[in-house]
Amino acid sequence: MSIPRDPTMVKIRVLLAAATATAGLAILAPASAQASTASACDPALVAPQGSLIGGFWRSKGGPNSVYGCPTTKEFGYPDKRGSWQRFRNGKIVWSPNLGNGALVRAYFTRDRVFLAWSGLGRDWDYFNVLWDKNGNGNHQVRVARQTPWSGAFSLPVNVRAPSSDGEEHVTCSAHGGCTTRFSFSVEGCDRGIFKSDCSPWSIQNSVTREN
Repeated sequence: MSIPRDPTMVKIRVLLAAATATAGLAILAPASAQASTASACDPALVAPQGSLIGGFWRSKGGPNSVYGCPTTKEFGYPDKRGSWQRFRNGKIVWSPNLGNGALVRAYFTRDRVFLAWSGLGRDWDYFNVLWDKNGNGNHQVRVARQTPWSGAFSLPVNVRAPSSDGEEHVTCSAHGGCTTRFSFSVEGCDRGIFKSDCSPWSIQNSVTREN
């Protein structure tokens, strides 16, 4: 013989189960919400579809890339064709004077600053890089190509780069905070019998980090 169920007890069991499930979700929600917040970027700053810079950034992982989230919108230059956008860890410059798809990127890691370029409109035998630290003067370095259209270069952030007077100048505020600023330009070159044939210099890319 079956024993009839007490409707009140059934209702209590259902409510207890629902309360337990809700409590479990409440425990899990903050962690997942924090993860979502950490990986999200301000949508107003993300370059739209069709942007060369935005497309490259997304192809490298977007907010999870070495560049991190954008900190500015993409801006054009008032006096020339091209554009740039800053990110948490660096800056990407579209430099069409080297080719319609030419992108010059600079970014910081913990102890190094990196420069990379790709999408040049023609092939080159090697590349020259001009770099400057804190406005102390340009240094030129020859860099072997990775491909005929791309290359990369890096420096330690603490590299010594004295100016013509032998001193290293830094930029500091009245409150004692100092910054390190690197500027870069790149050109492609072909070896010639008497001299090299080189492209124009790219639009300058500069990145700054607080010390």
